[in-house]
Amino acid sequence: MKKRLNVLCVLVFVVIGIGLMPFVYWLAFGMKAGYESSSDHVRDIDAMMNAETVHLMPVGISHLEHATIRNDVTGEQVALWPQNIAVSAGVDYPGWYDVVNTLATVLCVVAVIVVVVLFLKLILRVNRGYVFEWRNVRLLRWLGGIQLAASIVVTLLQIYGASVVSGQFRVSGYVTDYFSYVSVLELSIGMVALIAAEIFAIGLKMKEEQELTI
Repeated sequence: MKKRLNVLCVLVFVVIGIGLMPFVYWLAFGMKAGYESSSDHVRDIDAMMNAETVHLMPVGISHLEHATIRNDVTGEQVALWPQNIAVSAGVDYPGWYDVVNTLATVLCVVAVIVVVVLFLKLILRVNRGYVFEWRNVRLLRWLGGIQLAASIVVTLLQIYGASVVSGQFRVSGYVTDYFSYVSVLELSIGMVALIAAEIFAIGLKMKEEQELTI
């Protein structure tokens, strides 16, 4: 049982590592491009690295416009209907948004570290035989609460940022897809941890009541 638990925990960290690979790639790409490029290309690289990510959904098929892109396999131009695009729109955000967004990014990094530490503490306690204890319930509640709070803050900031972008950049036939900014997976992880904490709490209360009646 413990071996299976440990294998699953290792897989969790493998999945987290895979999820971080795009971030690491773009960070390395930006650093390499900035180092190798000439002064003529610095502006283009800066525009690309600071491009706005826009999530779009079509309004109606009759108003839909499409771009074209080259298919390297066949060499032909094919229609392209954008859903998620990166554009150098030069969006002007309110001054407070940049400060809050930067602060939220730092806090999210801290939150991820705290969640990982709490997760490791929980697994170590279970491996040592401390399973049904109130301390584990508190660890799960903290883990789920921090994960859920961080996800909500990030989601709200992304939705607000998307509203600012939509006021300064539009594509004919499309509207901003605000629903796609909601990370169902991250919110679900926080909720599952909180549900698991309550299941543990109910089991502990039942155990305590049984011990009192004996």
